[in-house]
Amino acid sequence: MKPNPDPIPPSHSPRLVGDDTEDESAALQASAPADAPSEAESDDDSPGQEEGSYEIAGPAWQGYVFAAIPVLTCLFGAGRETWSKALGAVLMALALIVFSPQRKLPLLPALCLLGVLLAPLLTYLPADWLHVPDWRLQLTQVWEIALSSTLTPQAWVTAETWLLFATLLAWLAWCLTRGFSSEQRRSMLQTLALGGVLLCVLSIMEEWKWVQISWWPRNYAVWGEAFGPFANRNHISSIAAMTVVLCAAAAYDAHRRKARTWMLFLVGALAPLSCILMNTSRAGIILLFIGLTTWFGTAAMRKGFFQKMAVTASLIFIIATLLVMSGGDLSARLNSSSISDAASIGGRGVLFVETLGMTAQSPWLGVGLGNFETVYPLLTTYHEPRNRFLHPESDLLWLLSEGGLLTMVPGVLLLVWLFQTTGPWFGKKNKNRSSMRDRRLRNTAAIAFGMGALHGLVDVPNHEMGYAFFMALLAGIAIRPRRLSLPSGWGTRLTFRVAGLAVLLLGAAWFSVSQGNPVLPGKSAAQALRAKASKMASTGSTADALTLVNEAIRLCPMDFVLYYERARIRLRLGHPYNDALLDFSRSRVLEPHYAALCYTEGVYWLDYDSQYSGIGWREFLQRNSAFGPGIYGYYRMMLNHAERHPGLRATLWSLASTADLKMDFLEGVRTRVEFDMCLRSLLTENPDLRNLESVQRERLFQIWHQYGNQTALITALETNAKWRDEGWRLLAEHYAKNSEFQRACQIIVPYLPSVPRTAPGTSTDIPALERAMLYNPADARRGIDLFQAQKTQGDLNGSLRTLEKVAALPNAPPYIRQEIASIYIMQQDFRRAWEHLREAMQKR
Repeated sequence: MKPNPDPIPPSHSPRLVGDDTEDESAALQASAPADAPSEAESDDDSPGQEEGSYEIAGPAWQGYVFAAIPVLTCLFGAGRETWSKALGAVLMALALIVFSPQRKLPLLPALCLLGVLLAPLLTYLPADWLHVPDWRLQLTQVWEIALSSTLTPQAWVTAETWLLFATLLAWLAWCLTRGFSSEQRRSMLQTLALGGVLLCVLSIMEEWKWVQISWWPRNYAVWGEAFGPFANRNHISSIAAMTVVLCAAAAYDAHRRKARTWMLFLVGALAPLSCILMNTSRAGIILLFIGLTTWFGTAAMRKGFFQKMAVTASLIFIIATLLVMSGGDLSARLNSSSISDAASIGGRGVLFVETLGMTAQSPWLGVGLGNFETVYPLLTTYHEPRNRFLHPESDLLWLLSEGGLLTMVPGVLLLVWLFQTTGPWFGKKNKNRSSMRDRRLRNTAAIAFGMGALHGLVDVPNHEMGYAFFMALLAGIAIRPRRLSLPSGWGTRLTFRVAGLAVLLLGAAWFSVSQGNPVLPGKSAAQALRAKASKMASTGSTADALTLVNEAIRLCPMDFVLYYERARIRLRLGHPYNDALLDFSRSRVLEPHYAALCYTEGVYWLDYDSQYSGIGWREFLQRNSAFGPGIYGYYRMMLNHAERHPGLRATLWSLASTADLKMDFLEGVRTRVEFDMCLRSLLTENPDLRNLESVQRERLFQIWHQYGNQTALITALETNAKWRDEGWRLLAEHYAKNSEFQRACQIIVPYLPSVPRTAPGTSTDIPALERAMLYNPADARRGIDLFQAQKTQGDLNGSLRTLEKVAALPNAPPYIRQEIASIYIMQQDFRRAWEHLREAMQKR
């Protein structure tokens, strides 16, 4: 076997630690034995060209180092918190400085990367150069919110977001141009596989409360229930699905090389699979099926349609079996109704449409990086009052809405180029054994990268630093070496090292911000200032806290929470109420749909001036009307607060805009004066009470009878037949109280259930029936037969005595009292008839 010469001329520029020496470009073996199996597809675009001639040599340990960067970033917070971003940036910067790129990107992807990097900066053009939207004019002119004078309304927020965006692009560019050897690709794939297994094992252990990982992002109010190292629990399922594919490829590769480590990867695949099942993630199970099916069908199978179909069918049965064995949670989420709900017009579909509508107002430049969360609420009609939309549930739409077409188009072109230069999608077949194993690994990386890109269409995993690092390295592993045939020059290496130094400084700045020193203006600094201000306000340094919040608002002028916090601080400092009310109003204007803070705003006002509480509470009931009424509704909580502030009750009655809320208020009435006021208002709005349901009208009449004018109520029930359907009990009780028992019976009888008249027994032998009842005194049926026989023969007194005995039985039919009353009515004894009818009415 003779190595091929490296066609790339050696570079004479100075080298640093990690640079490859001239002999590192020695080629791999190019010839293959005649009996080599045709397992994979060649990456050659032209016949006669060997992939090994473009291969770069390099030690495997470097691959372990490179793959450790995304794994460690995911392990330590996934880049969500500021300190986690600092750690990821420092690790990445060291790689850029120490290990310079060895390949040069072709012109097309280089221009695409440059376009994606620079296009978002166009939002720093003056705002008056283009049409100023109405929402922006309202915020600046009506509410006096100091937005930036640039196209992006929050210049500092966009600046920090762009720095993070540039960091991710620099890592992607480095992964594409570093130039990995076959051994490095193998070591990186194995490290990513084992790193994914570690993340899944820790996620499972934390879910089972075996370990507590305090540094993983957890905020139930913002991100919901957590699972794994990511803020979004779906992202760990995506990583788990990719890990299963990587473990399968690593096990297959180790088995082909006669290495015993194949058992390690095979057993390790159980952890990410269990993670998907425990997390009940639809995205995870779908990506797992797509990834494994693609890998079986392209990367790991010998040619043969039927063999591939057999393995694919077996895979389907295996996954279906696992779904059944996992219990009902995941199966329930994967049923047809759940999937249709996820894609329905009431779910993500509307969010996608609303995001596109928002983008239409600024299609080329977008709203500026980092501004979706604050601008989207001002432009949409789709909302959920208990939640806020932090992103559009799609990486692609997020990039489009914030960066515009000028950012998204080159990004999509870059993805197309990656698709053409990676994976088993294209190529001609040959029998070159020397590169088949390497191609299998590259194809696996391409499949895993495709899984993450596919997930990015319906979620936002690639906006997480840890996940994006993972994806970029997969792209670097997957790319065909012959696509990067030109060596990097000294200018390229210098550029990346300068970028590494810049990212290192950025990481240091983020770390300083995480320690409470806002040296880097932006959203992270504003959050740090807000946290510090809250702590100072709780310890008594309220004036200093106000200064910090003012600085945070200067950095993030559209963060509605900051205005809410400033309003509270102003009340503590004794500032004029109008100043605090203005800040509360700004907070509500900037977030016109979220309801929670409106309620807490009203609660906060109680300690200063309770009359202002109604402003926030009215807004809450308008935004979240479904959670207002009811025993455990927010309106009842407002009424409970009014127990300490009686002056609020008139305000709360004015907030009762629906029948449910009015009834909740009336349930708490304690004086006749207050009830009469509410009743007049209620009858003025709706004289016939049509807006009340039957149960509500009945309850209203009971409250009226207890606290209001009883004479007026009885007169109304006597003259209004529609009201009598709900007030007949009160009317009958009124007649009975006045000894008008006949009228009481006449009122009550039509509203009681009909008595089930059964056919009389065949026997009319009363003595025999009496003996049967005597022998079976607990059998109500015997007594009823005797009663029917006595009634048929006209013995009313005897039938009455029999019914009274039956009524005393524990299993007596409920209509017995009505039968007794009917006999008393026949005897003109209306008083006793009323007593039994009232008992029947109470049982009803």
